[in-house]
Amino acid sequence: MLIPKKISSSAGAPAAPSRRTAIVAQGLGPLVEQVRSLVHSARRAAATSVNALQVLTNFEIGRLIIEHEQRGQHRAAYGKETLKHLAASLTTEFGRGFSESNLEYMRKFFLLWKERLPEISQKPSAKSPSPLAGRTASGPVPPISQKASGKLATPPVPFTLSWSHYVVLLSIKDEPERSFYEIESAQSGWSIPELKRQLSSGLYERLALSRDKKGLHKLASVSLLARD
Repeated sequence: MLIPKKISSSAGAPAAPSRRTAIVAQGLGPLVEQVRSLVHSARRAAATSVNALQVLTNFEIGRLIIEHEQRGQHRAAYGKETLKHLAASLTTEFGRGFSESNLEYMRKFFLLWKERLPEISQKPSAKSPSPLAGRTASGPVPPISQKASGKLATPPVPFTLSWSHYVVLLSIKDEPERSFYEIESAQSGWSIPELKRQLSSGLYERLALSRDKKGLHKLASVSLLARD
């Protein structure tokens, strides 16, 4: 009768890491932090790009609506019927986001911000050139533009806020005041509730009373693209 050999208690236990493995693990700290920072930066840039694309698309939809109205009849009833039928058609095909009221926002958005049109070098529907265009298969791949801080460099855009921010700004009739809140929202990173709170508190009016009014209007007229 064969007697089974006694299995060692250490069998199957993971081997202790070698000294080399421990050294490599200790040295990974800075690399892990750099990769983590880059991933977070890329995700933020992606979210920003999505917001910018939505705003640009809505701007272009507003432009198309205005151009269509200018070719048609100049009666308010005609414009209202246009939005009604357009909303029904787009909602059937694309779902939410194209209600009659939202299309009216897009129309008004174009009218109030149409001075930004020269800054928009490419329509949302246009295709961007490939970063590998003009290079052979064996040619070097160009490096991704990256700031010294580890954050991905993103190209300037004519609109720096989300569509929901601009919907709130549409309610402001005074152009310098509207520009002031746009700049402050972008620079201070205001959320929608914060923007509404500052607007309700009359921040612009209070600053206008406590400062030189001409200086405040000058601040409101500064282009967002000229700011870091």
